[in-house]
Amino acid sequence: MRKSVKNILLSFLIAFAASISVKAQHISNKIEPSSIFMGEPVELSFIIEFPDSLQLEMPVFNEQISQKIEILHYGRTDTLHANDRNNIKIQRTLRITSWEEGFHPVEPFIFRFMALSDTIEVESEPLLLEVEQFLIDEHTDLKDIKSVMAAPVTFREILPWLLIAAALGAIVFGLIYYLKRRKPKAPAPTIWEKPDIPAHIAAISSLEKLKSQKLWQQGKVKQYHSELTDILRHYLEKRFKINAMEMTSAEIIAALAGKPDDKEAEEILWESLQLADLVKFAKHIPESSENENSMDTAFEFVNMTRLREESKESKIIKEESDS
Repeated sequence: MRKSVKNILLSFLIAFAASISVKAQHISNKIEPSSIFMGEPVELSFIIEFPDSLQLEMPVFNEQISQKIEILHYGRTDTLHANDRNNIKIQRTLRITSWEEGFHPVEPFIFRFMALSDTIEVESEPLLLEVEQFLIDEHTDLKDIKSVMAAPVTFREILPWLLIAAALGAIVFGLIYYLKRRKPKAPAPTIWEKPDIPAHIAAISSLEKLKSQKLWQQGKVKQYHSELTDILRHYLEKRFKINAMEMTSAEIIAALAGKPDDKEAEEILWESLQLADLVKFAKHIPESSENENSMDTAFEFVNMTRLREESKESKIIKEESDS
């Protein structure tokens, strides 16, 4: 019996507390200003005060409050100072507008409060928004819309471009300076231009290299005889100091007359030069034996003229020593 009395009293106290909580909810809302011109923004604000023992569930605000009123900005929720420290005071402000003339109602919004296991719904007050149309004086001097005005360019905006231009200019200047100062690399001297290498050594080395290439065996007969006679001409220039590279075969023999002091050497050279001229200018196709013989006679000519020169020099040295 006592337990049932206690349960009845407990239920009564809970119901009494809930009824007090319901009465403690307070919602005030307003539109400032309540009268606007079409498209002008206006603020719709809600102030909700309720005990801190409850939980508040805000209504969902869609893009449009009604067919005639739309939300421009959803704003934010701010907590205000409540008179009672056991209460919570919240303000929510929306920015709205309308593009149609007339009186447009703002329907009540439902705010939900959770108290224990119960949900309490409280409606805001209905409001009215007046929208007026713009009135244009017929005597007003209408003007065209001004074109977009260009904002002045600041130094900070052009500074990155100036730095890029300066960097590119420095790179171009450095490249030009380097190219002007750089000395062209002199080509390496050939074996014929080295004074410490005797003429016959340079000739024999060049002939051995040409022989190893096997040009005429590959069908390059004209190139073979051309390079062979070039070696002999270089040898004659270095050995006998005649401009053999610029002379014809006949001019070479005439300039060389008596210098080797050996008629056989002159005949060997004349045969090699004459065969080469036939190949280069008369499109003569020599036999394999002729190609081989040209190389052999080139070696023979170099050795004959070298040995004769050496014996002549030895004779001069001997005569000087005897005197």
